Amino acid sequence: MRVSTDKLYRICNKYQWFTSGSINQYDKLFERNKDGTSLQTLATIIWICFNGYSENEILQILKKECDLK
Repeated sequence: MRVSTDKLYRICNKYQWFTSGSINQYDKLFERNKDGTSLQTLATIIWICFNGYSENEILQILKKECDLK
C-alpha cells in the first residue's frame, strides 16, 4: 500500500511524529515513501526517530489512517 506524501506528512503532524528526527532523516522518510516502500518500513523509520509509540502502534495507526485493516 502506498500512501501519498501529503497524507504521510499530515499523519506525522497529527501524531507529532518525528519530533526526535533531524531534517535529513525526515527527508529520507519521504524519499523512501516516494520509492513505494511498505507501511512496515515507514513505521520502522518513524519509530527510530520518535519516542512515545511502539513500532507496532505506529504501523497500526498508519494502516488505520490509510483505511487498511
